[in-house]
This record gives sequence, C-alpha cells and structure tokens, in this order.
Amino acid sequence: MAKKKVDPQDKEYEILLGHVREVMKTKSGKEFVWWILDESNIYGNIFTGNSHTYFLEGKRALGLDIIGLIQDMDKTAYARLLLDKQITKEDDDG
Repeated sequence: MAKKKVDPQDKEYEILLGHVREVMKTKSGKEFVWWILDESNIYGNIFTGNSHTYFLEGKRALGLDIIGLIQDMDKTAYARLLLDKQITKEDDDG
C-alpha cells in the first residue's frame, strides 16, 4: 500500500498512518505486526519452481507494503521493531 501513495498530503493515507501509529504503540500491536511480517516471509526464499511462487510473492509483497507503511509513519520504527524482537528473543533464550 505504501507504494500507492501518490500525494503525501492525501488525507486517507494520513489517517491510515495514524492507525499504524496507534498499533505500533502497544506491545500487542507490535507482536501482531511481527506475526504478519513473519507469515509474509519477507526475508525467506519464495522460489518454488512452480506457480506456488506467485502465491508466496503476493504474501511477501504485502509484508513489504506493511514495512513501507511503518517507515512512512516513522523512519526508525521498523528498525526499532527488529531490535525489540531481537532483545525479546535473547531474553527468552537466556
């Protein structure tokens, strides 16, 4: 969705970014966003050698759009999300 932003002054897009901001304020919201990004396999190999690749690419594209929204909302929010997830993982592991 972030790629479809034509005008930075677009009211609907600004409202959407406000919703993203609210979601990213809570631990539960961040966990939900992380789950979506994990399910979209944005960093994984999606090539299957058959038409299932197109399905996986669609999931990946949605994940990238969500990252775009998060970055449009706050340029450092995605980096903080990754850092928070790493810290949580280390706390759980050790």
